[in-house]
Amino acid sequence: MKPTKMRNKRIYRALNQVVNKQISAPLSKDLRKKYSRRSVRIMVDETAKVLRREYKTDAGKDSKIWTKNNSIAIEGNKKTKLKEDKINVYIQ
Repeated sequence: MKPTKMRNKRIYRALNQVVNKQISAPLSKDLRKKYSRRSVRIMVDETAKVLRREYKTDAGKDSKIWTKNNSIAIEGNKKTKLKEDKINVYIQ
């Protein structure tokens, strides 16, 4: 099988169980020592801190997980639209 087909099968055509496990986040240095793991699977209602881009100082609970795009929505991170509606910002 070609490498591109193998990659597509693993990433884009994966089962929901596999995709759910792929959404993970790195731990801080003190938590790495405590649990002896580098990253952990993300769950709803856990606190997370954004480390990159324009939302990098924000922290809050995970309100939604979108497995299709491997991204999460954090409470408090909202974007205003033209009609004053607020929508969630999804972060990978």
